[in-house]
Amino acid sequence: MIDKVQRVLGAQYLQKSAGKYKSVSGEAQGDGLEVSAFAKELAKVSSELKKVPEIRNERVDALREQIQSGTYTPNLTLVAQRLLAAGILQKEE
Repeated sequence: MIDKVQRVLGAQYLQKSAGKYKSVSGEAQGDGLEVSAFAKELAKVSSELKKVPEIRNERVDALREQIQSGTYTPNLTLVAQRLLAAGILQKEE
């Protein structure tokens, strides 16, 4: 992995010496990991998303009840727009 970084950043960035890597300043560095602020934020958001259930049971139950009672009336224009946007339907000309 370090070799790939070296190729991308240039050979002057890291120099391998006796199993350790030295920075250009000459300080020996052990293995390490630096996580960017974006990666930290992404991990935080991912963790929060895992707490949200994939299925909203209350919404499913309400829709099921509407369908069974015959009172469910979907917005057909919105359904058609979303099918077109998803590429499932082709718009007639």
